Amino acid sequence: GCLELLDRLGPLPDFVMGEEATAFFPRFGHEAHVGIYGLTEGQHREIQRLRRDGDELVAYLRQAGLLFALNHFFHGFADSGRVLEFVEHMAGLFDVFEVRNGSQQREHNAFIVRLLEERSHGSLLSGTERAFGRIAGSDAHTLRRIGRTYTASEARDDGEFFADIRAGRAGIFGAHSNHWSLAGDIYGVVLRHYPAVLSFGNGEFPLGTRLKTAFLTLAAAPFLFTPYVIAVRHSHMERRRIGRFAREIAAGPPPNDRGTPALDQLT
Repeated sequence: GCLELLDRLGPLPDFVMGEEATAFFPRFGHEAHVGIYGLTEGQHREIQRLRRDGDELVAYLRQAGLLFALNHFFHGFADSGRVLEFVEHMAGLFDVFEVRNGSQQREHNAFIVRLLEERSHGSLLSGTERAFGRIAGSDAHTLRRIGRTYTASEARDDGEFFADIRAGRAGIFGAHSNHWSLAGDIYGVVLRHYPAVLSFGNGEFPLGTRLKTAFLTLAAAPFLFTPYVIAVRHSHMERRRIGRFAREIAAGPPPNDRGTPALDQLT
């Protein structure tokens, strides 16, 4: 997308090349999303090669001097028994975190802020104080939410902006998600699909596909409330998941006599 935009419009003074890389962390069997900013096309290729091991990817990004952040900390993470280990590992690995994601609920975002504030005064593994940079983003999947959640500073160029983020001087602004906004995203994607397929001015889809879509649209009409039900259920499950993580972290690490690794083995 970035390269396509630059090919069409040429160099842009207020444009920063960036991507969200899906990185796999073998230790947890978990994929996480890493936001990377200010990269080149060559660095993009190296990132794609290294993202099979998140720890190696982060080491490369740090060596290259790129700004990178862990987006939506707990996205897709389900192992509550290892959540403390996961938090300590990621807090030791990353310097910048997305603390307000426009597609995540307030409880999820606030939980991340609280965890980082606690660890800025020293974690369970180290008493060393450290500051974390913070960013916000819409994570928009429909046009209506683009730019609703964002990061801002008084920087005059991208270099100053990146420095403000790293130093924790950037501000985070905008909306959290809830079941209404999630349902709106689902309906937005679905309702944009039908006009695109059914329009006779769109030569991308053959007549057979249009007729099939029209039939399925009519057949699905009684179930148009389903996305809202899904959104409500997802919101409820997300709040329960974050509550479970909070309880596990508050309980602290399990004693070593249960066969769990000692704290000095968690890094």
